[in-house]
Amino acid sequence: MKLPIKGVYSKDELQNVKREIGSYYVNMENANEGGGSHWVLAKIYDDDSRNDEDDAKETHKVGALYFDPFGLDMPREVERFLSPFKPIPYNNRQIQSLQSTQCGWYCIACDYSLEYRQNDDTYLEDYEKFLALWSNKPTDNLKLLKALFKPL
Repeated sequence: MKLPIKGVYSKDELQNVKREIGSYYVNMENANEGGGSHWVLAKIYDDDSRNDEDDAKETHKVGALYFDPFGLDMPREVERFLSPFKPIPYNNRQIQSLQSTQCGWYCIACDYSLEYRQNDDTYLEDYEKFLALWSNKPTDNLKLLKALFKPL
């Protein structure tokens, strides 16, 4: 899928990670506590990379965003990792059913949409559009998730 993945980490491992523009898939379980629990996406972005070379408008906006398909607040470890980029937009709406195990797929869908379905000049504008796709009924969102991946 050619996503700008910088790494896959447990939340407690972020303290030793160098911050770079790209995507960080983070598991909410500490590295020494098991095989993983729930996945979220932390993304550091540069809006200049989205503009055409001949575009006179330069946003030069480096920032970060946080996506959790359960809509929960980010844990301290992730907040510390992204802290140089405040404010940090995040999803506070439950998209994924609590009984679902597709959290990683929702994170990949978010990342893919931000990288390859760019409709606006900024990552934040496209992040808001991505979030608006989803129903308030998490059980219905699995159909949309599958539809997003079907053509890929």
